[in-house]
Amino acid sequence: MSKIDNFKKFISNHTEFVDYVKNNRVSWQTLFELYDLYGEDESVWSKYLSNNTIKDNVNIKGILNTLKNINLDSLEENISSIQKAVSLIEEFTKKEESNTIKPKEDNIDNLYGDTDGKVGN
Repeated sequence: MSKIDNFKKFISNHTEFVDYVKNNRVSWQTLFELYDLYGEDESVWSKYLSNNTIKDNVNIKGILNTLKNINLDSLEENISSIQKAVSLIEEFTKKEESNTIKPKEDNIDNLYGDTDGKVGN
């Protein structure tokens, strides 16, 4: 297998390189030259390859920092305001439903003077 074939196989196993090339952060030529010099040595590729453990730690740290900066009193006030708004909307929709004009239902038998509801005598 040639170096180019090995490089293609390496790239197909690490699709992160495609993003770097598409975003013009590195060229295929540069990547191939690095591969030609260093092979698949992880220390060379660490800046290109995503390491899920590192990414997860960064995301968790970011989330924890965000949570640390949340003002709980302000959050509680906002939730309370939203609950009041929802309650008002519920009240208005209930009033609208009760205020809608319902057609009057007349018993057809009563229109003609029948009180017992039977047709004919």
